[in-house]
Amino acid sequence: MAPFGAPELLCDLSAWGRPEALREALEGGGYRALCSPDGGHLLLLLPDQRRLLSFPRLAGPPHSPHLELSWPGRSPPPLALLFPRSEPGWALAVVWESGRTELWRPPPARSPEGWACLQSLELCSSPRARVASACLSGGDLVWCEERPPSEATPSARSRPYRYCICVRPLGTAGTVRVLLHHIPPCQLYTGSQHIFMVPDGSTRGIAAQLLMVYSRLEERVTLASRSRGFIHSKSLSEGECDFQRMVVEYLGSMASQGHMATWCCATTGTEELLLMDASGQIYLLCPDGAVRRVYNFKNQDVCDKQIAMQVFGGTLACVLDTALHLIDLHTGRLIEKKILSADGLVFLKVFKTEAVQFLTKTGVYTIGISSGPAGNAESYEKLEPALLEMIFEESCKYYQKRSLNSTKLTVHSFKQEGIFQAPITLLTILKHLQKKENFMDEKYADLLSAMNNELQNYLSLEILKPCIINAAENEMETCCEDLVGKEIDRLLHTDLDRENLVYINSLFSMFPKASWVSIRHNLQFQQNGDGKLVVRATADLWKKVLGPLPTGSKEQNGVHPLFEMICQSLYKFKPKWLPGFVKLAQDCSGLSWGYSNKDNCESVPLYKRALSILGKQKANTTIDRELEIDILLFSGRPLAIIQAIHVLIGLQRWERVIKETKKFSELSSVITKDIFITLLVEFVKHRHLDPYINQLCEICPDDITSTDVLRIVLQNLPKSGVCSPFSCDQSSSLTIGLLKPLLNKVLQNQINVAKNAGTPTFPPSTPHRTDPS
Repeated sequence: MAPFGAPELLCDLSAWGRPEALREALEGGGYRALCSPDGGHLLLLLPDQRRLLSFPRLAGPPHSPHLELSWPGRSPPPLALLFPRSEPGWALAVVWESGRTELWRPPPARSPEGWACLQSLELCSSPRARVASACLSGGDLVWCEERPPSEATPSARSRPYRYCICVRPLGTAGTVRVLLHHIPPCQLYTGSQHIFMVPDGSTRGIAAQLLMVYSRLEERVTLASRSRGFIHSKSLSEGECDFQRMVVEYLGSMASQGHMATWCCATTGTEELLLMDASGQIYLLCPDGAVRRVYNFKNQDVCDKQIAMQVFGGTLACVLDTALHLIDLHTGRLIEKKILSADGLVFLKVFKTEAVQFLTKTGVYTIGISSGPAGNAESYEKLEPALLEMIFEESCKYYQKRSLNSTKLTVHSFKQEGIFQAPITLLTILKHLQKKENFMDEKYADLLSAMNNELQNYLSLEILKPCIINAAENEMETCCEDLVGKEIDRLLHTDLDRENLVYINSLFSMFPKASWVSIRHNLQFQQNGDGKLVVRATADLWKKVLGPLPTGSKEQNGVHPLFEMICQSLYKFKPKWLPGFVKLAQDCSGLSWGYSNKDNCESVPLYKRALSILGKQKANTTIDRELEIDILLFSGRPLAIIQAIHVLIGLQRWERVIKETKKFSELSSVITKDIFITLLVEFVKHRHLDPYINQLCEICPDDITSTDVLRIVLQNLPKSGVCSPFSCDQSSSLTIGLLKPLLNKVLQNQINVAKNAGTPTFPPSTPHRTDPS
């Protein structure tokens, strides 16, 4: 990256109205400075002087209207200055600690009219309540409110936090809604779609380690910590949420982590939050709860320093007293350190540019990237050569696999002939990202938006890899699980060619638990109220699990298709779910995905593929035999059902044999006849089926005749002097009395068949003789 230049003056104090008053306010120090969204007004909050002043930028008459508010000595100063949207542009919301809020409209451009108070409202319903912090989210005002103890609530010991997060739309008809109850005191920081809640310095105990993110669109709260990252996520769509109930199950794991108070925070402008703790470590909190370390000010005590942080493009500007540190936000590398002569520096975005901007006692300054090849690149050829070659080489590899032409694709053909536009488009996007000015064509902005999620996934994955190298021994397992989970998640959203399949096999082999956790999360394995397995995977994921196997990727040298790997994980970690998964997979395999019969994944039935895995893993225990039987029965295939019932017969589990036979008798006449004949043979050989003779009669097929029954009996009668394979103390002799119910049933079936066919059952009666005379 090109070095940054020296500070340049963008505008001095004469660019603002009432420059003398502005200079006097800045000399006093102890102020908070904000710039309006359009850059037209500078606002200074002076707590010591109990005043709020506005200074318009001079684009017209020197005496433009300004705002000046003051408050009595005993009342607290405003704690938040916010800029909600308002017709025709923006407004200023001033929020006091008591909950009083005033909404001010700035003067119209080139108009002698002054500031106008549009609305005044009270956020707190109790005079003893107070607001700890506030922010804006869309058109809503969100605040952290401390409520007085109530006689109706439990004691302070059981409810130590009396704070809650409230929200209401700006307007006279707005109603207050409580998002979270019983939370620790928090500072609120907002992005366009998310609100970050960071416990303040007064919070002690486990709650001080927790970070919260509220997603406005999803109505969801995500819990995270600096050391663990994502912890838990809960939807608030069902109603208000109690913070203490939400975190109670994580108290044990959080208790072992050291306490580290947050010292400084700043939003990035891209739905992320920067946090600096007292030890000088800077972290980045993402809306999904992911946390990564950005930079570490080693051996520096930041508690007694004036600190300011701000993000400008991809650069983090951090000031410790008079030292300005410029850090690459993506790599965590210190780009440059500058010692500034000005004190009381405040980051302030006045002009629309990616350069670093800050306010001092003499004006607004900027630090931009020095001119050079990297800052003035006009074509993709001027990017780093290694990056250019990597993109084109990967593109060649990708398109060669999918090409029907035997011609070898080369980097030269990509560059010169332009036969594929994707690599060139990607390089063009990178070119625009490297520009100094914050300008991008709408076409490239749309492309970036479409690619953003995938790029962020790759970035977070690459950031996590070096973290493992520096992780402590007790954190190694968690880091590995996170890395494997992210890697499998990435692979499941790519094309599972042979190379990726070999890679994912190695992950399942080396990290079985982490792989199972990732698969369970991606396919959303759940158990419903009836105890049945539910898989809420997307159609694309089912397509990858059940789709055609890549050429040459059938099991070879220990490489399994994805379906077999999932079956292995289920057998190891959730064996009871394996039969249900095979059934759900078989149901989904009937969906039309445009596969030919040759490519269809059912060329080998899924239950046979699952049984092949079970055959290699099982130790021939009772649980394994149960799994085998359930997989066969859940498949719904006639031959598999017959096989399962034969296994049950071999185990002499007669009650379940009869139960499953009756269950599937209506499914297929083939099943019924095969099982009936098998059971009749067993009935002839021994007496264990005597109690089930009535059930055996019920499943007797209609086309079985008494001749068939007698033939089967005679062929399978045990020979004299030969012991039955199922010997018992009782006599194993078969009698006509035992066969009587079955023979009656067969005879009745024959009578019914004859009636339905319209044929006489008995010979016709002999006619009466007539007298020949």
